[in-house]
Amino acid sequence: MKERREIPDKWFLVPIISLFIHLIYRMIDQSKMIFHFALDYHNDVSSYMAQLHFLKVCGFHQICPYWYNGFETFKFSPPGWYMLNYPLYLILNDVKIVTYISIVLMLIAGFIIFYRLGKLADMSTTKRIAFFALFFGNASAIGNFIRLGRVNEMLSWVFFIALFFIFYYYKDKKIDYKFYVCIPLYALIVLSYHTTGVLSSLLWLGFLLTKKSTKDFLKTIISGILSLGLTSFWLVPFILNIFSESAIPELKQGKWIWYFGKNALFTNIAVLIMPLIFIILFYFYYKGENRNNTNFRLFMPVVVLGALFLLRLTPLLPVFNQIYPDPILHFLVFFGIFFLLKLDINELGSKMKNIAVHSIMILTFLSISVNLFYTPYFSVPDSEIEKEFISYVPLVKERFIMVGSYPEGPFPKAFYSFAGTKNKASISGWYPEEKDYSYIKGMAEVYIAFDEGRMDDFKTKLKEFNTSEVMTRSEFCEKLNIKEFRNVAIGNKTCLYTLE
Repeated sequence: MKERREIPDKWFLVPIISLFIHLIYRMIDQSKMIFHFALDYHNDVSSYMAQLHFLKVCGFHQICPYWYNGFETFKFSPPGWYMLNYPLYLILNDVKIVTYISIVLMLIAGFIIFYRLGKLADMSTTKRIAFFALFFGNASAIGNFIRLGRVNEMLSWVFFIALFFIFYYYKDKKIDYKFYVCIPLYALIVLSYHTTGVLSSLLWLGFLLTKKSTKDFLKTIISGILSLGLTSFWLVPFILNIFSESAIPELKQGKWIWYFGKNALFTNIAVLIMPLIFIILFYFYYKGENRNNTNFRLFMPVVVLGALFLLRLTPLLPVFNQIYPDPILHFLVFFGIFFLLKLDINELGSKMKNIAVHSIMILTFLSISVNLFYTPYFSVPDSEIEKEFISYVPLVKERFIMVGSYPEGPFPKAFYSFAGTKNKASISGWYPEEKDYSYIKGMAEVYIAFDEGRMDDFKTKLKEFNTSEVMTRSEFCEKLNIKEFRNVAIGNKTCLYTLE
């Protein structure tokens, strides 16, 4: 019987160095956000920065007037990242600086967890570092966590890494008191990003299936219940009100994988390639010395999800039909990397070994190339249009709306977020999940009325939504030069009117 032999560490040296250099390069570019609020179309971070500010000025589960004619804070937005970063915001009083620092700290925390807990999976130092580089340095991670600034999700993955290694260590061991650290870890995952919490439940289910003794089986179930109990202050109101007070049930973001338009090209490529690679890697991982019932049971729920995702069937499943593609891709990438690092290369022929080493290099440089040539860099809001809109914010007295088209920016939802950090109210916002669908649908009709030139309807709907101030580009200002609208400010590229 051949001795088990994993992929040599030297295979990962070039990918580690390359991915680290590129990750640092992208972090340097993203550091521009310390000085400039993100207003372009390629960001989600403006929403999170605004909500961090709302935690300070409005509180938790309190009515906040600055978005959507008022909404209850964090009723449907997971509060974990905001609460953890709130003390730092009180000290620095700048959401931009706090958010960038949090990204840096999460990367450091992720590295430490991979480095320290990777020992529980009998990984070499090089492979632990490679795990970090391959997970946080790939194109999707940089695009989502750094460029888009999806800090909520990023934080949830940091906690997930620790949860995974604990489950892996205890999969064929008796549960002792150290295992119970999984209770606050899973609670933190749910409170950071509930989507990752749903995906993590598959790992929890797999771990439960590995427990042969009734005692450990019950301990696992009780631990899960206690984890959810820690989240109940947020999770219970979330569940009780989601169908009556949130737009979430109508969004069905899981169906995005059924869209094959031009704008979804890279998503469709990823949805095809990544689950396929994941399944192939699991096959070779399980084929060797890892072939035992414990490993099969632990990873079976994850493999089933990978197969359903590859076949694009996940939108047919309750709950999973609300999960947009990227978190599922990150989930499968995480396990795919683990299978790669742990597979027994004795099960590979010489030809397959050659293909494997070249594939690692190719995928590394392909990932970096996607970031270099496709993933946008941070866009400093320095155009004349953006500067003029920013100058109008102090002039807002009640509630405003941005109408018209903005092909070159700013992104209206990002601007609503910026205005929110200045305690200025808008008709809209940048987290529609926090408002009921009837409001979101009705608000869309305000924009449609303006676009179609039905100005009487536009005025009526503005009054219905308690909105009196209108910002737009100069191309559309003439529409507002009518009775009941008064000009407040006119710039070279924009204008601000108020409905009297």
